Amino acid sequence: MGRSNNQRRRTAKARGKPFIPKTVKSKVRNQNRRMKIMAAKKDPRLHKKLSYDKVHTKSGKITQRKFQSGGYNHSGKFGKAAGAKRNAAKGKAQHLVLDAQGQQTPTPRAPLPQLLAALAEHYRAGCETFTKAALQHVVQLDQSDEDTRHIAAARLVAPLPPNCLLTDVNGAPPHTAAPPKAPPHLITEVLRAYPHTPEVRERCCRCIANMCQLSADASTSIQLVPAACHSGTPATSTLPLADALVEEGAVELVLGTLAIAGRLSSKGRCWTAMAMLNLTCMSHNGAARATAAGAVDRLAEFVLFLLEDASRASAASTAAPIRGLVEEATIALDAALGALTGVLAAEAPENASSISFNYEKASYVAVDAVVRSLLAASALMVRDGRNNGAYDASLLSRRCGTVHFSSASETQQTAVAVLLPLLHKGWMALQSLCSFPANLPMVFDVIYEAANANQESMAMANETDGGTEEVLQVTGQTERQYVAALSCLVDAALFLTTELEGLEAVGTDKLACLQNDIRLYVMDVMQAMTASRKDLTSKDTAAASASAGGAGEDAEEEARDSATADTSPVYPTAAAMSVTDVLTAGTVSNMALACAVRLHIEHQERRSRSEHQDRHSTCSAHPQCRRGVPTPYAARDLTLLSKSLAVLANAAEIGDEAATSANAVAALQAILQDAAEGVMSLPPAYGAELAELFRPTESAEDNAEVRGVSGIHPEDRLSFLQQAALVGQVYAVLWSTLRTAQGVATVSQMSVMQTAKGVQTSLRESYLPALAAARERFGARPAADAGDEAAKPATVSWVANTAEETVTRLLKLSDELISNMQRLSESTQRTPA
Repeated sequence: MGRSNNQRRRTAKARGKPFIPKTVKSKVRNQNRRMKIMAAKKDPRLHKKLSYDKVHTKSGKITQRKFQSGGYNHSGKFGKAAGAKRNAAKGKAQHLVLDAQGQQTPTPRAPLPQLLAALAEHYRAGCETFTKAALQHVVQLDQSDEDTRHIAAARLVAPLPPNCLLTDVNGAPPHTAAPPKAPPHLITEVLRAYPHTPEVRERCCRCIANMCQLSADASTSIQLVPAACHSGTPATSTLPLADALVEEGAVELVLGTLAIAGRLSSKGRCWTAMAMLNLTCMSHNGAARATAAGAVDRLAEFVLFLLEDASRASAASTAAPIRGLVEEATIALDAALGALTGVLAAEAPENASSISFNYEKASYVAVDAVVRSLLAASALMVRDGRNNGAYDASLLSRRCGTVHFSSASETQQTAVAVLLPLLHKGWMALQSLCSFPANLPMVFDVIYEAANANQESMAMANETDGGTEEVLQVTGQTERQYVAALSCLVDAALFLTTELEGLEAVGTDKLACLQNDIRLYVMDVMQAMTASRKDLTSKDTAAASASAGGAGEDAEEEARDSATADTSPVYPTAAAMSVTDVLTAGTVSNMALACAVRLHIEHQERRSRSEHQDRHSTCSAHPQCRRGVPTPYAARDLTLLSKSLAVLANAAEIGDEAATSANAVAALQAILQDAAEGVMSLPPAYGAELAELFRPTESAEDNAEVRGVSGIHPEDRLSFLQQAALVGQVYAVLWSTLRTAQGVATVSQMSVMQTAKGVQTSLRESYLPALAAARERFGARPAADAGDEAAKPATVSWVANTAEETVTRLLKLSDELISNMQRLSESTQRTPA
C-alpha cells in the first residue's frame, strides 16, 4: 500500500522540502499530459506520430494514458537521430553542386540521374543557391536526347509504403482498372516553387523546350512505381511529353516567365521563347491553353521588348553576325514571333462571338508587334542582304538586279541565312492579320506611325550634316524614296521574291522552301492592302468610265457591282492613303509582274519537257490525256500566279503606271496567249466527247465506272479550268489598263483583240454546242422513287457544274472586253490630236 499524506509530510519536513498532497500532484501530472495532447493536435507532424495506450478499469473508465512518440521525445522536440540524418542528406546533396564556400562549382560532380534525384528531394528544403546550382548543372549535362529523356523521367513520386520495391512501369503486366493521376513533373514543380527567381525559371524553361522536342512516342510512362502497384493500375499517363507538360500547366508557367523578361538573361529569353514556341506548336492543346491564358498580348509585349532592347544594344553589337541584332536576340525574336504566329492562327475558343480564329479578334498590340518586327528585319535585310552592308540603303535608287546566293558576299549570305526565317514568320503573321479586313486599319496605322518616326529620325540625322532641305521636303512624288520604314519593307519583299536566286542550287532546301512561302504571303498581303483602295478611288473610276466615251451600261453596272463586292472597310485616313500610295508607286507592281512572268516561264519549260518526253516515249504516264492540252499548273504555283495577277489588277485600277505600262501589257499578253491556247485546245482534242465536260457532278459520279476510257480526263479538265481562270484575271488587268489615259493606245499595239476574239469564237462555236448536247443527253433523266412504285417518275433538274459556270462567265467577260475595246478605239480615233 502507498504511504499516507502524514508520512509524506514528515518525510518532506525532514528533507527540508515543501509538502505537496498526492491529489494535487496527480492533477498537475494529468494537466501536463493534456497540454502535450493539445499541442499534438495543433501540429500535424506531432499528430501523426502520437499514439495512446488506454488502460481500462473494471468499471470501463479510462484511468491511465501512456504518451508515446515516434520521432519526438517526451518533451516534444525533434529526435536527434532523425534530424542528423536529414541534415547529412542535405549536406551531401549540396556537396554535389556547391564548394566549401557555398559557391557553385564550375563543372558538375555527379551524373545527371543522381543530380536529378538530389534536386527532387531537396529543392524545397534546400536553399535557393542549391536549386540554382543544381539546375545549372542539369543544363550543362543536357547534351543529347538521352539526357533529355532522363530529365523527362524525373517526377515527384508520391510517398511509398514501407518495404516497397521500385521497378520500371514498362515491365508491368496489363491493367484493367482506371489509371490514377500521374505524379507531377520535377521541372514544372520547381518552376512553380520559385516564381520570383529568374535564374531558376529560365533554366527550367530550357529543360521544357528540350523535352518538347523529343519524339511524340517518348511518353511520360517511364517512371519508377511500386512493384505492388503493377497488379493494379499504372502510375502515369501515356500522353506525349509536350501534351503532358501542357496538362501540368507548363504554358501558364512559361507565360509567367515571359512577364519578367527584363530580369532574364539574354540566353534565358531565348530558352523561354523556345519553350513557348514548342509548347504551342508541338502539343495538341497548347495553343488553346495559351489563348485562354492571354498569350497573344503577352507574346506581343515580349516581342516589342526584344525589339526595344535590340535597338538599345545595336551600337555595342558590332561583333554580331548581323550588325544591330545579336545572336541571342535573333533567336529569341524568331521563337517569340513564331509562337505569336501560331497562337494567332489557332482556332478561337468555342462560342466566342462567332470568332473562328484568334487573328479575327487581334488586339492593337499584337498587330504592332508583328508589323514592327517585320519592319526591323526588313531594314536589316535591305542593308546587309540586298545592298551588302550599305547603311544608306533606303536613299539609294531602286534596282531590280539578281543576286545569286552562291556568288554573294559573306555579309549577304549571313543576312539571308539569319533573317529569312524571321521574315518568314513575320509575313505569315501579317498574312493572317490582313486576311481579316477589320485588321487593315490597325496595320495601316502601325506602318504609318513607324514610317513617320523613322522619317523624323532621318531628318534629325541630316540636320547635323547640313542637308535638311533635301530630306525634309517630302512631296507626293518623293514619299516613296524618303519613307524609309515602308520602303525597306517593300524592298526586302522585292529582294526575297524576285531578286534572290539560287537557294536550291547550293543545297539549302529549307531556305528555298521558306522563300517560296514568303512569295505567297507577300502577294496575299499586297492583294489585301491594295484592294482596300477600291472604295477610296470610286470617283476616279467613275470619271475614267465617263471619259471613255460611253463604254456601255452593262459594263458600268458590272464595274459598280465589282466595286461593291470588293469594298474594304478601310476609311480614307491619312495612314491608309499614305501607305497605299507608297505601295502603288511601282515597286509592288514590278514585284507582282516578275512573279507572274517567272511562274509562266517555268510552267512553259515544264510543258515543253513533258511534250518532248511524250514524243520520244511509246507509252505515256496518262494515256487518256490528249496531246495539245497543256499540263495543269501545280496548286501552289497557280495560287501564287492568281494572287500576282490580282495585285496587278488592284494596282492598275488605282492608277499605278507600272501596272499599266507597255512592258506590263506585253508580259500579260504572253500569259493571255498561252492561257487562251489552253482553252481553245480542248475542243479539237475531244471532239464530240467535249459534252462530258458539262456532265453534272452527281451523274458523273454515278457513271464513273461505266464510262471506261471515255470522257474528259481529270488533268485535262483541271487544265481547262485553270487556263480559263487565268484568261479572266488577265482580262481584269487589261480592263483597268483601258481606263487610263494611254491605256487604249497601249493595248491596241498588242494582239489582245485577236486573242480575245479567238477565245470568244471557241466558246461560242465549240463549248456552247457541247453544253447543249450535254443538257440533252444528261438533263432529261427520270428519277423514280424506289419506295413507292405507284409514284410518277420525276425529272431531275439540271445542276450546272464548275465548267459550265466558267464558260458562261468567261464568255460574258470576252464579249464585254471586245465591245469596250472597239468603242474606246473608235472614240480615240474620232478625238482630234
